Amino acid sequence: MALVNDRRQTPAFVEAAPQPQPVAAAAVTVSAPRTSTAVRDLVTRHMMLAVVIGVAFLVLAGSIPAVTTFASSTRSPASSPVLYGPPIAARAAAGVAGNWEQSYSAAAPAADQMGAALMAGAVQQQNEAVYQALRSINDARIAQARSAPAPATSLNAASGLAAGSVIRARITIYGCTGPGGGFCHHMYSGIQAFPGAAACSNNLPLGTKLTIAGDPTGRVYECLDRGSLSPTWIDVYFDDTTEGMAWQSQLGSTISDIEIQN
Repeated sequence: MALVNDRRQTPAFVEAAPQPQPVAAAAVTVSAPRTSTAVRDLVTRHMMLAVVIGVAFLVLAGSIPAVTTFASSTRSPASSPVLYGPPIAARAAAGVAGNWEQSYSAAAPAADQMGAALMAGAVQQQNEAVYQALRSINDARIAQARSAPAPATSLNAASGLAAGSVIRARITIYGCTGPGGGFCHHMYSGIQAFPGAAACSNNLPLGTKLTIAGDPTGRVYECLDRGSLSPTWIDVYFDDTTEGMAWQSQLGSTISDIEIQN
């Protein structure tokens, strides 16, 4: 029993006595140097790569000015930079060739001249507007005049006298302008005065048409106006009395026969 008991206690002793831990510790101790070496190699490789990249970057940065200079020296005249602003001739004329800001400044008019130019432009624009307005008004008046009926030049009335009757009459003239003028408006009949109308004495009804013997024009006159005229009197209308006096001198007399036409 004691032996059995001792054997039962032996596992406890054995469990306490054998300690394989040192072996494992030795294994860890042996493998530790291998791990440090790998890390050191990795760090070394990264440092070498960083150095190579840095050197390459420095070489590239140093070569940029040289490349730029070479490209500038080989650039053709067609690819030269564009010069903005006035042309070379204008710059030279301004006395500041090669500097377009100064060229603009030198070529620009003075402030007072610029103001005067602006005022002149405004006045011209206003005059143009006034001209257009007046032209529109004139066009409207012309259109209205064309659409309006033609002014009457005859009463288109029978004289009540026998056609072909010949009557001895006194012949004078009157008119709008010229010596003794001033008769420029409507006649007694309401018709505007015009060459070919005549003021007749009361024994000739309004609307009577007649010719005058010896008249160089051969015109037919119509009695459309009245006046302080004793029978039988024909006062022929002219726009200018000077023309009327020349006509009467051709007629040769202030007394002539008239012939009734209607």
